[in-house]
Amino acid sequence: MKKKRIIFLIFLSLIILPPKISAITLKEYENLVDKYSQELKEKEDKMAKNAAEVAEIKEKISKIEKQIIDAEEEIKNLKLEIEKSNQKINKKEKESKKLIKYFQVITNENTYLEYIFEARSITDMIYRISVIEQLTDYNKNIMDELEKLIDENNKKTIELNKRNKDLSVLKTSLSSEKERIEKETRSIEGTVPSTKGQIEFYKKQVSYYKGRGCKSNDIIGVTCDIPPKPPTGGGGNSDVGSGVIIGENGFRRPIIGGRISWNYGGVHKGVDFVKGCGTPIYPVAPGRVYYKGNTLDNYGAFMILIVHNVNGKLVFSQYAHLQGYNVNIGQDVDLGTVIGYMGSTGYSSGCHLHLEMSENYGWAYNGTYNQYTRSIINPFKYVPR
Repeated sequence: MKKKRIIFLIFLSLIILPPKISAITLKEYENLVDKYSQELKEKEDKMAKNAAEVAEIKEKISKIEKQIIDAEEEIKNLKLEIEKSNQKINKKEKESKKLIKYFQVITNENTYLEYIFEARSITDMIYRISVIEQLTDYNKNIMDELEKLIDENNKKTIELNKRNKDLSVLKTSLSSEKERIEKETRSIEGTVPSTKGQIEFYKKQVSYYKGRGCKSNDIIGVTCDIPPKPPTGGGGNSDVGSGVIIGENGFRRPIIGGRISWNYGGVHKGVDFVKGCGTPIYPVAPGRVYYKGNTLDNYGAFMILIVHNVNGKLVFSQYAHLQGYNVNIGQDVDLGTVIGYMGSTGYSSGCHLHLEMSENYGWAYNGTYNQYTRSIINPFKYVPR
């Protein structure tokens, strides 16, 4: 008896509690507009900051390049001065050779004495001694001065070369930093169109649902903009024409006739139907169109996305690779509405229809792409074979 009571309570809870619905409120869409607007502002501020940093670095590099040119010119002038000094030394050395016999007094006493003893008088001797000393001192001073000048110029040249090298290293470092900042800016610029696209998309969503009478706290598809429910009893519906297969749940095949070229399973998240280019495409159940275009698919496939209300649960159907549309966003469709035509747009090797379905989460409706992909189901859960 107790076991029966527990079973009854579980059954009663299933009747009273509504099915769990993963939904989004209009306020969440408004928050997404604010979120991506703030993200865009941060990106634009960062790019502006980067631009200012790059401009500052360019100015520094320009100054360094001028300093390098000045240093190179100074080195060039120093080399000329050293060359002139060397010429003076060579000239002085030639002059010194003429007086070699006088300088030999440092190492050869006989030469010194010979020069002294050739004096014709004491006065001449004193003069000769004085001349030798003066010439020796003069020659030594000149040579010392020239060698000192050359040594100073060489040191200055080494210093300038070092400064030139340091400037070149700094320039390389600044150029690398400039390239890093510019690369970062290019990376940010690459994401700006996506962010702007998100802003525009969610602004349109907000505008669209406000136009449908939704308030901020309304749950899209549940408490406002509720899509129509599929009829039950299926096969007896004569309004959709002959040859249409309709299941007891009110769902139908999206084309009349044709064949299945690729079933659901593995990497293939949908069912491919083939019949011929231009074949009319129908919704698998009554619902409401919430997207049409080719901006969602990375390969540019034209798609229509429809939301359905199945006993209070949101079910989504996607029709891809279309060559044309026959409906508008916000339009309610039924089993007999031609929504588009079979094509081969996007990543496709021939005309076919790719039908993809999900429960609770719809791509570009109430969830992210990852949430949507985790919610994808086998279309044949609803669509009759």
